[in-house]
Amino acid sequence: MTQNESEITRLAHKMKWTVLENYKKHVKADSSFEENLLTLLRLENEQRDKALLRRRVKQAGFPVIKTLDTFEFNQTMLPHLKQEQVLELALCDFIRNRTNIVAIGNSGTGKTHIVTALGMEAIRKGYSVRFRRACDLATQLAEAQSEKHLSRMLKALHHCQLLIVDELGYMTLDQKNSNLLFQVLAGRYEVRSTIVTSNLEFSKWPEFILDFETF
Repeated sequence: MTQNESEITRLAHKMKWTVLENYKKHVKADSSFEENLLTLLRLENEQRDKALLRRRVKQAGFPVIKTLDTFEFNQTMLPHLKQEQVLELALCDFIRNRTNIVAIGNSGTGKTHIVTALGMEAIRKGYSVRFRRACDLATQLAEAQSEKHLSRMLKALHHCQLLIVDELGYMTLDQKNSNLLFQVLAGRYEVRSTIVTSNLEFSKWPEFILDFETF
């Protein structure tokens, strides 16, 4: 390795330019300087986008990664689920419009699959996403309150552009945990988008959570 090559590798590592550390395999002798530079820039940008996507998916906290192309729209099992509506939601305009979404249905009908897939689409479009099961979120909020950092957790949840609360109603929450969950949902109303899945029909929902679009 020449002195220049060594210096390029050192600086690339310092600046975290992974492509430049192995730049020779991407550079073509018959291409101009500008063409080679553009190739390197494109490759570096592509790698950074992939790393950012992986980081955002990890931060979201999905239990299992799901996508819409693996979901089976079954009209017999799910007669009220409209594929066109789900695909429209995948455009993520509802996040920009700060609209809330609720998916209601029995266990095993694919609600978690769909909302996880919508969360993945949101991440691909540059939105920050968090996925939490309702009972887990309530427990985490209670623990944060007892450890005197509830306000910090509420701020972090409020900051994310899409919050997915899964399985609301599958477990009974006590008054304290219900109130904490209310703080999260109420604080996001008309400010950030929230998706909730539930097995409860609306007549059994608390009044504070009725302002949602359903599918």
